[in-house]
Amino acid sequence: MDGACFQAKVTAHIDREVAARPELVTIETAWRSPKEQRPGALNKNQYRELAEPDNPDAEPPYPSAKSAIVVFGKHLGRTVTVCLDDECPVHTNHVPSVSVAPPPPSMPAASEEETEEETAQREADHEQRMAEYQAEQDRQAAERKAEFKRQQKKYEEETRRREKAHKARLATLERIVAHAPASFDAAQLRLFVELLLHLSPYGLFEEVAEHLVQDPDHNDKTENEILSDALVACADDKLMGFVLRLLLTTHTDFPLGEQPDLLAKAEAVFAPPKPKVVKAKQKENKKPVAVSTPAKKKASRKKAA
Repeated sequence: MDGACFQAKVTAHIDREVAARPELVTIETAWRSPKEQRPGALNKNQYRELAEPDNPDAEPPYPSAKSAIVVFGKHLGRTVTVCLDDECPVHTNHVPSVSVAPPPPSMPAASEEETEEETAQREADHEQRMAEYQAEQDRQAAERKAEFKRQQKKYEEETRRREKAHKARLATLERIVAHAPASFDAAQLRLFVELLLHLSPYGLFEEVAEHLVQDPDHNDKTENEILSDALVACADDKLMGFVLRLLLTTHTDFPLGEQPDLLAKAEAVFAPPKPKVVKAKQKENKKPVAVSTPAKKKASRKKAA
């Protein structure tokens, strides 16, 4: 598959995902000029990428966390989780800015006929309101600080838990690699095919899915669903053929330029043409031609004695 074809398939995958999930945020992970950016996509300064959740299909754990799809740059086409709040107390290392507080109470103006006692009462009432106002501001500040500490502690605990779990998963990978067999049995090969399907989410196997669909006009399944169903229905002795179909269907097109003809290479390895048997020409057995010999002249009449 050439670069232009791959890019077209990735773009089609992104367009399908955005159409199917309008809530997805589109982001770019690399810099490019504003004229080249995808309309509505956020650049690197407008979001913060978060660790992948244990369940990608679950709702983001925090209100500021959103699901996003990369439309340009590294990990193109991948769905990630991002934070869009610059003042988020969970995903930043600073205390969020204080919201605009209501203005402090003002002391009412004195009336022309106000007595000294009324002036004293007015000032005392104002001081009381100011004290209540300041106490409320202190209470709200303490609540914000406590909430920040609570969320920060929760985030740090979750980060430690994920780091520990990730180390365990890395150890699992090393154990799998260390015990890799020289050849796969049916169950291992079936999982290998499933890994291939998940490794390529960009429509690379679209042609295979089209081949497997019996009635394209009445099919509402996605490419991945079609291939997964076909894998489940595939017999054990046909798994290798299923793998080869996945990997070689895209190579049925003619290779461009100096690209290797992988289909021809696969043919030479898996299905080499049988050599033509050249039959040696047999020499024609000519029937012996009877050679007519001149008949012996009959003996002349016996000489008379």
